[in-house]
Amino acid sequence: MISPVLPRFTTLGLLLASTAASWSAPSAESIKFFEAKVRPILVESCQECHSEKKHKGDLRLDNLAYILHGGEQGPAIVPHKPDESLLIKAVSYADKDMEMPPDGKLSDEMINVMKQWIAMGAPWP
Repeated sequence: MISPVLPRFTTLGLLLASTAASWSAPSAESIKFFEAKVRPILVESCQECHSEKKHKGDLRLDNLAYILHGGEQGPAIVPHKPDESLLIKAVSYADKDMEMPPDGKLSDEMINVMKQWIAMGAPWP
């Protein structure tokens, strides 16, 4: 039986709580990588459709908690596992039903940056 004094958590809240338990603060170097290479890709190529103002597919890519929670298809990334991350599948055009951004595939260099970021554990300031 669940105690009535326990707080009620949303799915996002539970995800954040479990992530926080295993999460360590990102290094200054990883934050620099994110700010210089990853954030510009997200802003320029993703956030027109996946941000606070507009979140197609119930997906927001403007905050790590939302990225981890994901959208209608599930979590956008699996930290440390780029090959299991829907975001990589979408930007790589690996599935013709989920090609993002829809106006053109990212360059191989940009996709590799995203893979590297996820492999690093998706550091976010």
